[in-house]
Amino acid sequence: MIDWTALSSQLTTPVQVTDVNLWLQQCVKPFDYVSRSDVSASLGAVSNYELFEQSSGLCMQSASCAFTNCTSGPFRDAYEPFAPLGNLAFYQSVQLDPNGVFPVLTDEEITMAASLSEDSQLPAAAVHPEHPGDVSAAVRFAADNGLKVSVKTSGHNWMGSSTRKGTLLLNLSKLRKYALPELPSGGIFECNTVGAGDDGGIVVVEPRVGTMDEDMYYFSESVTAACKIALARGKPAIMRAGGGQIVDEGLRAVEEWNSDPSRPPFHAMTGAAGTVSLAGGWLASGGLGGPLNMRKYGVGVDQVLYVEMVLPDGQFVRFGPSTWTPAEGNQLYPQTTSVKGYCIAEDTADLSDESTWSWVDCTDQYGFDDLWFAIRGGGGGSYGVITSIYYQLHDKPGNIQGVYWPETLFRIDPSMSSEDKDTVMIEMIKFVFNFLYNPDKVGVSVDASNSCSAPDSPITLDCYNGAGQAFVDAWDQYFGALETANMISGAVPTPRLEEFSSYAARAAPSHYNGRVQDGPKGEVLFGGDTCNALVIPIDVLKTKFDAFMDLYIPCFFDTIEASFAGTPETACLTQNFTPYFYGGDIQFASDGTDAYPPHRRNGALHMYVLHEDVREQFKKLIWDVEENSKSRMRKIKNQRRNLKKHCLQGKCLRITDGRAQAIAVVVLRAAREAELISTAVAVAAIAATTVISMATEVTVQEFVSSLLSSLLEFWQQLASSLEL
Repeated sequence: MIDWTALSSQLTTPVQVTDVNLWLQQCVKPFDYVSRSDVSASLGAVSNYELFEQSSGLCMQSASCAFTNCTSGPFRDAYEPFAPLGNLAFYQSVQLDPNGVFPVLTDEEITMAASLSEDSQLPAAAVHPEHPGDVSAAVRFAADNGLKVSVKTSGHNWMGSSTRKGTLLLNLSKLRKYALPELPSGGIFECNTVGAGDDGGIVVVEPRVGTMDEDMYYFSESVTAACKIALARGKPAIMRAGGGQIVDEGLRAVEEWNSDPSRPPFHAMTGAAGTVSLAGGWLASGGLGGPLNMRKYGVGVDQVLYVEMVLPDGQFVRFGPSTWTPAEGNQLYPQTTSVKGYCIAEDTADLSDESTWSWVDCTDQYGFDDLWFAIRGGGGGSYGVITSIYYQLHDKPGNIQGVYWPETLFRIDPSMSSEDKDTVMIEMIKFVFNFLYNPDKVGVSVDASNSCSAPDSPITLDCYNGAGQAFVDAWDQYFGALETANMISGAVPTPRLEEFSSYAARAAPSHYNGRVQDGPKGEVLFGGDTCNALVIPIDVLKTKFDAFMDLYIPCFFDTIEASFAGTPETACLTQNFTPYFYGGDIQFASDGTDAYPPHRRNGALHMYVLHEDVREQFKKLIWDVEENSKSRMRKIKNQRRNLKKHCLQGKCLRITDGRAQAIAVVVLRAAREAELISTAVAVAAIAATTVISMATEVTVQEFVSSLLSSLLEFWQQLASSLEL
């Protein structure tokens, strides 16, 4: 029997033994269609902010993640017949609509499963540490009592990794915060204000430490060490974030700093979803940040300069690079040659008061070089609990420019022939991929190319340093040349360009009260198998571009057709149909001592390919598996024969045969997901295009004209900043 009161006596706030009924009310009932909140009704899903701020600390972004791998338990079974409908956001506790799209699960069924099922992953108890001393006490108590430990910040994980059956859960959401917009410095330190000494290092100054109620501008040995590394990298500032802080807080802290014209403006490369942790699983897995200029600065692990951490034995340490060699060639940053760590002195009685912290050389050999390697890309939950993390900040790379290239499909001249429209769509795909991976082929610089990226969303590219305008200019020149060469019979519209002061400014819809949007949002059932993911090496996009396109474009079209037909289970790609783009300078951003996997470091993109045979063909392309030439020609002929057969059956993949409507639905759904439009606008636009596509009595020209008219009206509303 665990004596939880003994642990409570050592903590700032007491232990919360898991209460299944409290879990039901806080973590499951928000998904109940019968009692959902107004915000959830507006979003069409549950906000992760609503979930992770619940007092129990037990909530995950998906209710099903309280069960093994988010793929078992009562929700999975109940949703089996509903899966083709694709709406996994809610359930019903009471049968309201016999023909509805949400299954019925009673409160009793859910709590019984959570209490008795072997698949239940609820922890034995949860603690909310407020400072490193609380973390240390909890870790030591767990070790003394034979308990495993699970660690969570926001539960933004669709594999359920941050909750484990029978563990002591450390929920870090209450851990001391430093990077907050309402605090004097926001946890930001200008390194050039520290000053350089005769030895080229940082002048050692007396730490200026405040209290929680006065000044959060903590200036400590860790700040000094982090600034040394930042200056060696040519970076002007650092940001200290608490181990339980989320992207929303960090980005808004930088935004607030930049609002003061007397300060130099900075930029942080973080994750894109507001409720993702700055120091948790996102970072442990590498840390992608598509809209945050990742292809220019590197991934999350490349931004980390210094760490404070509680180790599995309860020891509180700080560590980071102590020596390095200058960057050479294409390397972005100096290469770490040794890592130095320190332990908190044994006579430091109160870790809640940073003014009393005293650091000494560790008596035990902890292998800080190995720890530095492991915590940056080596996976989470095994090496310790980060309590503070120090990020490099970059000089602000101008405003963020969103290039809305997919919507251009809806503004093509209706008089253009179907064949030309197919050519345009194919060339659009090739242009975007070449812009990102072969910029010389479309007449742009490598710097402009690397300044654009995007997560897996068919809405926009996100660009900095004026690269959005470079994209638009190159686009106009590229398609103008096609028209001049009579490869197409009309002009291709210029992509719309939209500019914001920062990603945080763009990604803060009103219903989040100014907080950075979160996504994917909470759903009853989410996650599971990720084995269909493929990482495509940069080399493939550079040296085998045509062969890649021969596989990707039919797969792309197949996905659009499946979306149009309402049969997502037959799609070749996931419904968003666009990859997660990386590449660029990420391959050169390592400090030489991180655990980020080489195939990701040198990857161009990842995508989810659902057709096994197509996935195998991509793998053969990646691994240089040569096919018999006759076999390859036979496959090509079969592909062409199948395409011709589809055309004869009226299923030819033409914009005039429904492709625009299908793409419209996918893009509108994605725009809704990204909070760019309201649910009402998205539903109306989707309904309009669906009605038009089903009006079989209209001619091709009437169909296209009506389709473009309805979509133009929608995009005009969007352009006029409706609900932005």
